[in-house]
Amino acid sequence: MDQLKVAEAKLLRGAVISKLYMTYGTDIRISGLKNLLRSKGFIQDEDLKKTIFYLGGDGKKYIHVEVDKDEWRDSLIWLTPAGVNLAEKDIEDVGVIFDDE
Repeated sequence: MDQLKVAEAKLLRGAVISKLYMTYGTDIRISGLKNLLRSKGFIQDEDLKKTIFYLGGDGKKYIHVEVDKDEWRDSLIWLTPAGVNLAEKDIEDVGVIFDDE
């Protein structure tokens, strides 16, 4: 991956955490999250899947997803306590960049 793609991936991860932090306490559908991310431009489904995998993967666990096996965009997603710590910048992750809007 070139440096621009890496930076874009890190910014998308930060945007996902920020949007989920805005809705903290409420489970939302991945399709709703994608709509919240529209201000960042068009997000490819594959890029969003990679982002979710990174943020929810072993050792991270910033998000939790209840997978809908019929339609992945209907899966529920929410921030975990570790994700709240990341959003509030109590912890850092080199793979996440927040675009302080």
